[in-house]
Amino acid sequence: MLRSTFLTSALALAFGLAAVPAHADNWPSKPIKLIVGYPPGGPVDGIVRLMMPFVGKELGQPVVIENRGGAAGVTGIGTAVNAEPDGYTFGVGVLGVLAVAPHLGKVPFKPADVNYVTLLTKSPHVFVLNPARGFNDLKSFVGAAQKAPGKLNYGSPGQGSSTHMDGELLQREANIDIMHVPYKGGAASVNALLGDEVQMLAVEISAAAPLQDKLKIAAVMGETRSPLLPQVPTTAELGYPGVIASSIYGIIAPGKTPAAITDKFRAAVHKVLALPEVRDRLLKQGQVPTPTSGEEYRKLMEQESLRWRDVIKSRNIKIDN
Repeated sequence: MLRSTFLTSALALAFGLAAVPAHADNWPSKPIKLIVGYPPGGPVDGIVRLMMPFVGKELGQPVVIENRGGAAGVTGIGTAVNAEPDGYTFGVGVLGVLAVAPHLGKVPFKPADVNYVTLLTKSPHVFVLNPARGFNDLKSFVGAAQKAPGKLNYGSPGQGSSTHMDGELLQREANIDIMHVPYKGGAASVNALLGDEVQMLAVEISAAAPLQDKLKIAAVMGETRSPLLPQVPTTAELGYPGVIASSIYGIIAPGKTPAAITDKFRAAVHKVLALPEVRDRLLKQGQVPTPTSGEEYRKLMEQESLRWRDVIKSRNIKIDN
């Protein structure tokens, strides 16, 4: 009986110790996984593939990127938020999933469980037009849409994406009626614009800059002009001060990941964002390095969530799950 009790206690102790999360003093002791909710090659993938070798060097263990595309980024973030909170799984947070998707339908994670670690970058969105129709600026496009309600199209990488919401925001602020056409990914939507299937897109500035010789970049969705496209006016300049949108990327973790571990990861990321060779390359891509505390990141997403909830309600946008 005594032997049995001893073995039972020993097993319980062993399993109990196994369940204890890693502590900061010996973390990390193995490679760290960073989940990206999109296929390789996109803007967010490029950001982390630039940064993470440096972050891994700071931490003494490699940061391995795992691409998990699906549901416009929702699948990857859900996987990261629901992972074991042992300090060896992090994810890349994106505004469209964290602040928009929960208002459009069910998501595979509880927003309250998201552990916000730090922002990485912000990048303003721009409106891009097909000049084949004679649209050389945003005013001409809006004017044509006002004269022919429902006859012009705008594309996006998918329903519920952040750039889908940009088009809805413009419709509300400019009082126009244009048809949304969702595609499977950014490349397909750009090809649709080139082929005149749609007449407008909202895209991240880094995706727009290489298209200047084929398409018309009509406006930066912000209050200040971008150094990357200094000749392009802002929506605020053009009379649409409420049409403001950016891509916002950050690092998230499972909710119960120990603070000592997320603090270490945050410190490494901040140090890397300050490296000239990293910062300069990000700026050339239209990405503005934006290191923050976890609390600052959380508050920003709460503000954005309220803003986009208002747009979704006012436009009566519904997405089939």
